[in-house]
Amino acid sequence: MKPFLFQSGLLLAVLLLHSAKAEEASTFELSSEAIENLQLEFSPVEARSISSGVRAAGVVRPDEKRVVDVVPRISGVIDDDFQTLGAKVTPEDKLFRIESAELSRALTAYVDAEQAMTFAQQALEQEKKLKAKSLSSEEQLRRKELDFQIAVAEHARALQPLKLLHFNEGTVHQYLVDVGAGNYTSLEVKAPATGEIIEKSVRRGAAVEPDETLYTIADLDQLWVDFHPSLEQADQLSLGMKVQVQSSVSVQEREGEIIYLAPIADEASRTVLTRAVIDNADRAWRPGTPVVVEVSGSEGNSAPSVPTSAVIDLHGSKAVFVCWDGTTFQPVPVETGRSDDDFTEILSGVNAGTVVVSKNVAPLKGHLEMTAEGE
Repeated sequence: MKPFLFQSGLLLAVLLLHSAKAEEASTFELSSEAIENLQLEFSPVEARSISSGVRAAGVVRPDEKRVVDVVPRISGVIDDDFQTLGAKVTPEDKLFRIESAELSRALTAYVDAEQAMTFAQQALEQEKKLKAKSLSSEEQLRRKELDFQIAVAEHARALQPLKLLHFNEGTVHQYLVDVGAGNYTSLEVKAPATGEIIEKSVRRGAAVEPDETLYTIADLDQLWVDFHPSLEQADQLSLGMKVQVQSSVSVQEREGEIIYLAPIADEASRTVLTRAVIDNADRAWRPGTPVVVEVSGSEGNSAPSVPTSAVIDLHGSKAVFVCWDGTTFQPVPVETGRSDDDFTEILSGVNAGTVVVSKNVAPLKGHLEMTAEGE
């Protein structure tokens, strides 16, 4: 007999190789002492009910429909900043004030267009009165009507860039009360929605561009949970199905509901993006938290199976270690079917009643690999 030494976690065990069948070089024997030292456990292949539930890793994310990026929509310089990171805001709360020459040009163009339209309208009304008294021709009246239509179009065109800055005719008309006294360069930007400021990139005196994101505001009362079940598991899921979300870093747990199943699978991982929504009105969950998502399934029909821990990857296929007479072991390739956290269905390879190693299988696989290297 020749002893073999290999490692299982922190446990070292001496394997005693007594004899091997000539036609089955992978068969080996272990002494009772070695089996005890390795803490091997055994289980027969027998009919068991396998759950059709789903379990997959995921992550908590903000609900993108409840996230708003705030951009100035105009170039300028930050004159004042009214909010801090983490502050809760509601619509109409001031975020920052910007000084902008571009704003001044837009307001000036609107004021000029408003005055031109007013003058054109007055001229048209006057022309109509003259025409009624036969003091003007039809041609002159049509010319005044055309001038007024052009002025109306220019007025509408001048209002468009101001609408992008959330001006309307009512707010712009304040600049017409005293054309010379208004501040045409200053614009206060307000919160577009209720939420919490989760990102902020504003400092006084900084020059900004129209498409630069200065604030991100998120309503975190509802969150998304993205997880990636396998293709086989995804077939068991449907929209509206309830899921259980468990934090991977704490004892938190919450029920959610599936709102999205991707129509396309990931080619590399062969998984399907699935999204659930959870309530977070109590602010107990943070986006970015890793989670495990479980979907309970019905108990399936009984089928020959072994503990899931008994199945290993060996030479590119699945296998189990069969224990023939209490001390003789052999790896046997098997074809597996359904599986859950507890049991895996055996479609072929071993028959019902066959005893397999169900715990601490890794040392046996390591023994085979060391033996193969030594040959």
